[in-house]
Amino acid sequence: MVGALDEPAHLLTAWLVLAAASSRTTAMRVLPWVLAGAVLLDLDHVPLFLGLDVTATQSGRPITHSLATVALLLAAALAVRPSRAALAGLAIGAGTQLLRDLCTGPGVPLFWPVSDADARLPYLSYLLVLLPLAGVATDRRLSGRAGGAAAGG
Repeated sequence: MVGALDEPAHLLTAWLVLAAASSRTTAMRVLPWVLAGAVLLDLDHVPLFLGLDVTATQSGRPITHSLATVALLLAAALAVRPSRAALAGLAIGAGTQLLRDLCTGPGVPLFWPVSDADARLPYLSYLLVLLPLAGVATDRRLSGRAGGAAAGG
């Protein structure tokens, strides 16, 4: 049951971060990429399911579940201008997945390659980030509707 809810929870976390932190125009431009980044990072588990442990840490999470992946995607976004929005969106999505994984499992090798130690945070940390984001996203959404109605839209 937990596994079946994992990917939808990653998608919801990514959407919530984007809804709270960006304008509607920006959000619509990068939303598919952010959502993709939030779940595609888990493709790195496929070799583990095939019995190949070459990238796993003590927790069983692959080394790609680290800030190095996010940094690589952001560097690519800066270097490849035509794909900037897509690559930045993938980085944001991967970052939101790391945030959730830090608080909902055995930890992640967050600082790999500097350290392969698994980092963890209590689940309460995730809630303390998520609840204010939900409030901000709700406020932005309601304010947008009120502004549109006042302007005759």
